[in-house]
This record gives sequence, C-alpha cells and structure tokens, in this order.
Amino acid sequence: MKKKLIIAAAVAGVAAAAVPAMALENEFHGMYKFSAYQSNFFNGATMSATQANNVLNKDVHSGFFAEQRARLQYIAKANDNLKLVTHFELDTRFGGKAEGYLGTTSNDAGSLDADQLTLETKNIYLDVNCPITGANFKVGIQPWADAYQSLFLLADMTGVYATKGFGPATASLGWFRFDDNTVAPSSTAGTTFTSAPGKLTSDLFVLDGKYAINKEMKVGASYYNVQADTGAQTGGDNFQLLHMIGLNADLTFGPANIKPMFAYQFGDFNTNDKITAFMLGAVTKTKVGPGAVNFSAIYLSGDDSTAAGSKRKDFQTVGANQTYFNTANMWLLVRNGGAVNSSTSILGNDMTVGGRGLMGVFAGYEGTMDKVFYNANLGYAQIAKAQAQEKKTIGTEINAQVGYKLYDNLSASAAVAYAILGKGMDSATAGERFAGANDAKDPYAINLQLSYVF
Repeated sequence: MKKKLIIAAAVAGVAAAAVPAMALENEFHGMYKFSAYQSNFFNGATMSATQANNVLNKDVHSGFFAEQRARLQYIAKANDNLKLVTHFELDTRFGGKAEGYLGTTSNDAGSLDADQLTLETKNIYLDVNCPITGANFKVGIQPWADAYQSLFLLADMTGVYATKGFGPATASLGWFRFDDNTVAPSSTAGTTFTSAPGKLTSDLFVLDGKYAINKEMKVGASYYNVQADTGAQTGGDNFQLLHMIGLNADLTFGPANIKPMFAYQFGDFNTNDKITAFMLGAVTKTKVGPGAVNFSAIYLSGDDSTAAGSKRKDFQTVGANQTYFNTANMWLLVRNGGAVNSSTSILGNDMTVGGRGLMGVFAGYEGTMDKVFYNANLGYAQIAKAQAQEKKTIGTEINAQVGYKLYDNLSASAAVAYAILGKGMDSATAGERFAGANDAKDPYAINLQLSYVF
C-alpha cells in the first residue's frame, strides 16, 4: 500500500509539473528552398560592390552551382496575448563554401560528410499584448521593414517595438540597436581604444503612423532617426546623425492599386558635412485578364561629389546589404526577393551606387492558370548623378519565370534573366565607368527552384 501511494504521488507530481507545459500551443513553421544556377555572374555569394565588379569582366566564364536554404520557426504560444517566437536559418552550397558567407564565418555543411555547424539565429522575440495599455509589444531579435518598400532598411535587429490601434489609425513606436562597439577606431592611425557597452552605439528610433480613410484609401507618415556614435558602424552606414521624414499611401481605384511614397533626409554626415537627400517612387498593380500588370519607379537622390567638405545630397541607407526593392521583380539589376544565398545584383546590393543615387523603371505581368504560375518583366536603371565624366546607364534587364504547384506546399519553377549593360558598366573608357569593367560581358542567369513551405 505504501509503495502504491508513493507511486501515485510521484505520478501526480509529474502531472502537476507538466500542466504549464501542456497548456502551451506549440507551433512549427518553416521553409526549404533548393536553387540551382547556370550563370556568368552569380557565384553563390552575397557580393559586395567590389566583388560584383570583379565578376563583371570580358573574360568571365559561365558556371553551374546549387544551393539550399532552410528556415525553422518554433512559436511557444501561452494564449492569444502572449507568445515566444524563435526562427533559425541553415544555408548551404552544394559542395561547401570554405570562404563563408558575407558577414559570417561559415562552416558550410555542403562539403564531404556534411559534419559542420550551419545553424544561424534569425529571430528570437517575445510578442505580448499589454493588458494595461492595450498595445502590442515585440521585444528581442525581430524583423523590421521601413514603410518605403525596404529602400532604407529591412533587417533582423535587436529592439523593442510597440503598436497600438486608435480606431481607423495605427501608431508604432520602436527602438533598435544594431551596433554596440566596445572597441572603436582611435584618432591615432593604427590604434584603438576600448569603451564600456552602451557608449559607442548605433540606434534607430522609429515613429510610424497609418490612417484608413476608407477601405480603398490608407495614408501614412513616419519619422526615422539614426544616431551613430562610432562613425564606423558594424551596420555599414557612414553617417553620424540622420533624420528621415516621409509620407506614403495605399490607394485602390477599381482594378488598380497604387502605393506612392516620398521621404526626405537631413542630418550630419560627419562634423563638417550636412545631409540633405530624398527619395520618391510608386508601386502599382492592376488586374488585367487572368493576371496583373506590375509597374514601379524609384528615384534615390545622388551626389556628383562625395568628397569631404561638401553637402551630401545622396540618399542614405543603413548598410549596403539590408536594402531591397522586391517589387522590381529583377534578378540582375536589383537583387531578387526569391533568391537565397546568392541574393545579389550587379550593383552588389548598394542601391545608392556609391552615393550616385538610383533611378529605375520596372514593368511586368504575372498570373496563374490552375497550378501554373508565371511572370515576365522588363527593367531599366541608371544612376541619378554622374561624377566627373561617368556615363549614367546601368543597364536593361528582361526576365521570365514559369512554375508549377506540385502540391499545396510544394512548387517548382524555372527562370531566365539577361541584362544588357550600359556604358556606365562596360565602357572602354575608364573615366566613363562607375562600376563594371572594360567591355564586360552582359550577365545572364538561368535558375531552377524547388520550394517547400509549411
């Protein structure tokens, strides 16, 4: 009898201890994408502008490579008002990649025997609806995108972000820290000094607002402030203080949806140079036939001289690899939103083109027929301001993609893209080129993908 009581008590204790865990809703999500390329430009890396220029040359060879990306997301949901979100990523090139991916030291598991560590942290944050204020708070490593098609910043960052609705209006307030250096450059060449954490930092403060006039018309306004104390941030920006104010809208007129946007920047590039820059653009999607016509245009202001002692008129971004314009639907002129490890462009993802600015016009058509999906696009890009004798043209791209939905969660696709380089990229006169190489071959890419989402 005593043994039975002990066993019953033990079972009851285990059951009581398990109640909190069992009360959680465990959600698992993720994706797997296989991608293969035949290309004379893509090489399996997210390239800097310098690396991209080295690939573009008249003697470039075509090659084949394959890569994959998996993302695993686990959400521990206590109730509708409280959950912990975790998100991890695994990148691999078939055959391995000894040099690592840009910004990381990678032990690529794609090499022989596959025994390497590739797990990367993407997101870990607490998502909670505050019972006192009624606002939603996200605290931790979380994704954030600007309200301007990610032309300023889209990244995973540590911070706190609060959102609250007020009838037809929604307001968001956030703070993100994307750099906290304890070692910084000294005024004496070749030396460094150390500092306590929280002293040499780069912080982003966000204030965003949206107002729904009706179901077809929404307007927004925002203020972004970046305070960079080091002058050599991990995030990649070079300015010290930036203010950015902007307006945006989401308008529907019958079959057409239009999203115009405008932003103005001012602040201190350094102790001597001031910033005064702007961007404007629009993204449209119009239902036509079985699909839709896409059209987008952007202008990022540039400067004909980024030398010290001059007012900086070039649009500033936070880092060169944290900006996107996925609505362009390009593969070569602008990085493609569907690419994985090889997410790059002939500009090396620097949308500002070294401070020269960017002007681009992109159009295309997309649609579906039962399980088949397709799109075709045409784009043109040039720099906004030429420096010295530079030619402005970056190039013209044409691409197309067709895919088939094998299952509800699995699709396969094939794409081809070709870009005709402009004189600014392949001129025989060195002074006319702002990038690229003498008589560089036009880049192309053939892409095959297998995508699984769960």
